Amino acid sequence: MLDVKEVTLRIVPLQDVLLHEQIEKKRVEQLTARLQGDWFLKNPPIVSACDGKYILLDGATRVTALRRLGCRDVAAQLVDYDAPDLLLETWNHILLDLPVADFFAALERIAGLRVVATDPATADVALAQRTSIGSILLSDGAVRMLCASHNAPLAEQSHLLNQIVAEYEGRGEMYRVAHTDLELLLAEHARLTALVVFPRFQPDEIRRLALNGAKLPMGITRHIIPGRAMRINLPLDILCDDSPLDAKNAWLAEWLKTKMRERHVRYYHEPVFLFDE
Repeated sequence: MLDVKEVTLRIVPLQDVLLHEQIEKKRVEQLTARLQGDWFLKNPPIVSACDGKYILLDGATRVTALRRLGCRDVAAQLVDYDAPDLLLETWNHILLDLPVADFFAALERIAGLRVVATDPATADVALAQRTSIGSILLSDGAVRMLCASHNAPLAEQSHLLNQIVAEYEGRGEMYRVAHTDLELLLAEHARLTALVVFPRFQPDEIRRLALNGAKLPMGITRHIIPGRAMRINLPLDILCDDSPLDAKNAWLAEWLKTKMRERHVRYYHEPVFLFDE
C-alpha cells in the first residue's frame, strides 16, 4: 500500500514545464473558462525532473490553461519516470464516418511517408520493432502500414505522425481506445471506419522529444501512474503571485502536513470511476 508521504507535490515555474504532445485547443478553451470561474487547480499535472526542466507526463490541457490565465507557476506532482510501477502505454484512435478514399489520398501526399498494404500480423511485428510508425485497420479487415524513411530520427517520425493525425482531425468523430480488438470495436461502434494504431514509446524518447521541443500528436501517450494526487483544490492566487518559489513551496509543505495531520488525505487502493471529470 502506498504511503501519502511518498507523494511529492511541488510548485514549479510554468516556463520550465515541457510538453511532449500537442494540445487540443477546444479542451484548453473549456478548461480555461472553468478555471476562471472557480479559480482552483483541482488535479495537479504529473511531471518528471530532467536536466533542470520538468517533463510533463499528464496534464497538458491544465498547464496550457494556466499559462493563458497568467499563472507564473504550477503545483505539480513529481514522479520518477524510471520507477518500475510507472507504465507508459499507448492510446489508439477510433475514427467514425471518415471518408476513407479522401483520407488515403491525403496520406499519399505527405512527403516522407509510405502507405503499405499488409496483413495484421506483419503490421503488428513492424510496429513492435518500430520499422513502421503506425498502422491503420479498416472496418473491412484491410490493413495499412505507415512507414517513414529508413532510420528516420524521432523528431521526423513525430512530425509525420502529426501530419497523419491532422488529416483526420475534425473529419468525422475520433475517440481514444487502449486496445486493438477490431471485432469488439465494430460491435460497439457500427459507424467505425478505421482504427489508427500507434507505436509504444519509451520514456527516453519522451524525454528527448520534450527537451528538443518536438511533440507527438495529442492523445497518443498513456501514462499509468500509481498514487496520483487528486482533488487538491489549490487556489490559483498561489500560482499567480510573484512570491519567491521557496516561500510558495514552504507554504505548500505546511499545507500538506496539515492535510495529513487532520486526516484529509485518503488513499483508494481499488480502481474507481469518476463521473465528474
